[in-house]
Amino acid sequence: MSEPDTKTVVADAFHAASAEYEQVGPEFFALFGRTLVEKAMVEPGMRVLDVGCGTGAALLPAAEAVGNTGRVLGIDLAAGMVERVEQAIAERGWTHAEAKQGDAEDPPADPAGWDRILAAQVLFFLPDPAQAVTQYHRRLKPGGVLAFSSWGPDNPDWAPVHRALFSHIPEGSMPKLTPSGGTFKSDDTISELLESAGFASIEHETITYDIVYDDPEQWLRWSRSHGAIAFWDAIPADELETARNEATAVLESMRTADGTLHMVIPVRYTVAMRPSPTLPH
Repeated sequence: MSEPDTKTVVADAFHAASAEYEQVGPEFFALFGRTLVEKAMVEPGMRVLDVGCGTGAALLPAAEAVGNTGRVLGIDLAAGMVERVEQAIAERGWTHAEAKQGDAEDPPADPAGWDRILAAQVLFFLPDPAQAVTQYHRRLKPGGVLAFSSWGPDNPDWAPVHRALFSHIPEGSMPKLTPSGGTFKSDDTISELLESAGFASIEHETITYDIVYDDPEQWLRWSRSHGAIAFWDAIPADELETARNEATAVLESMRTADGTLHMVIPVRYTVAMRPSPTLPH
């Protein structure tokens, strides 16, 4: 069996999840998006591109930050995500922000060059991150900044939950994604990726969050409200109930004294600059 196309799987998953994305359980991606915009130091009047914009976790706070003298464009492969963020923009009456379908590996240009390019929990999904960051370097104006977030090291406490679910997925039915491994396993490997594309002044900061869920049922619903729905959909129908029951049993064993579940998760924020050309003396 040939491995499914990564972009197709990811786009289909996020389109399928778009109606419930960030609507189930505690605040999640919006929390990381706001922090990313802060780390990127987005300022009034800037021109900002948000790749893999989702429902606007980074796009909406970026649009607030640039104000009506700036411009924010979000792109996403998933039509449902674009529809959600377009609705949010319309509700706010903004004319300086927009979203459209687009590929994070082939970012659109701005005539004046982008001041900031944002990528919130996106780059590890891309088949060729090196190509993507090279394109971002070209699209930024000199002195412009790329800011993105990625996952820190996996929390081993949650490995039994993942095993309960993923052990039911047939080999080869999902692309090999490594959200916290491969190129994104450490600050150093990410710095190497960025330096090879010409970036400088690279900084990383990892913040650990304690995300609290009411109970196992809420976590299970939440896990189907974002890109992980692809893993659920890859489980054969005749094994789905077993997988759910096994995951529920593990989650029940992880409940704290008040019955809640705590998912402690590290998020890495990376900021890098396209250097301005050095003038001859």
